[in-house]
Amino acid sequence: MARTIAEIQNEILKEKDNQSALKGLTSSSKTSIWRLWVNIVATAIWVHEKIVEKNALVSRPHTLNWYREQALNYIHGAELEWKDGSYQFDTTRFIDDNEIDNAKIIKYCAVSEVDLEEVLKQLRDDITIKDEQIFSDYFHNKVGVVFMKVATESDNKISRIDVPDQLAGFKEYIARIKDAGNQVHIISSPGDILELNLTVYVDPMTIFIDPKDIEAYKNKVKDPDSLVNYVFNKDNGSLILDTSTKPVEEAIKNHLKNIEFNGAFIRAFLIDSVQKVNGVKIPVLNKIHTSLAKNPNNQNYPSLTEVTKMEYFIPQAGYFDLDQLKINVNYIPYTFYRDKQ
Repeated sequence: MARTIAEIQNEILKEKDNQSALKGLTSSSKTSIWRLWVNIVATAIWVHEKIVEKNALVSRPHTLNWYREQALNYIHGAELEWKDGSYQFDTTRFIDDNEIDNAKIIKYCAVSEVDLEEVLKQLRDDITIKDEQIFSDYFHNKVGVVFMKVATESDNKISRIDVPDQLAGFKEYIARIKDAGNQVHIISSPGDILELNLTVYVDPMTIFIDPKDIEAYKNKVKDPDSLVNYVFNKDNGSLILDTSTKPVEEAIKNHLKNIEFNGAFIRAFLIDSVQKVNGVKIPVLNKIHTSLAKNPNNQNYPSLTEVTKMEYFIPQAGYFDLDQLKINVNYIPYTFYRDKQ
């Protein structure tokens, strides 16, 4: 950041005091000749530093972080103009900073580049050698591809940008400011679907389990597809002192909510979060299923893919739809330590 004129003047005056030949310049009047020259030189240096600062800002390499920063600063409805060597938003029509902040509709953004080798690996079985060469030349010699996932907020939750003019306006903005020759692929999708199946051994003195359901839970552990029509007590898994609270399910939801946008779902971290719940003795994550969100034109529940063996994965939308989250827990009392060995 460029120094102020006053800061530069003070440094000149300090250096002047170090020069014995200038000891005779003692006037404190701002209109003295030597002080006027100090002000003129300080002003010239300040102008120079401002120019250098601006050129550095405009000419700095456009990294992935730069694209993310520009996305988060997008102001929907503001006119974009070229000024002083860069694109800037005209915010004169906005009442105050709060209105400007509300117009910044991009609340979450993740930017990445395509890995050409990975793309070719996935397509290798479906394309010919000639096609592969054309595809490779296209990426290496013609364009680069930047992938951008964006989302907004609705009711304090991550949400896709589903207002057509908002997404169209944002895409036009990126098209204007991007580097020449680069292609930017922008998506804003509904959150991925997630379904979890767990077996949790709990302290029966802390967490409620209906005694008549215990055997059914044990049977479901052995055969998850059994007892499909069995109706469990809805209070199973709740705190004995507060049946309105199911701590295991709340811990899972809080863990998922706190995963950063486009961050990884990590099996071990989820288990750690459940393990910290009061009354939980042994949490076991049996199965994990996930899927892209359902097509708005198709109201059927999307087909899920099992990803249980994956230690971690990133949701394709960048986040999970917690309203569509399914948590199936087999609650079993932690009493087997008393069993005969």
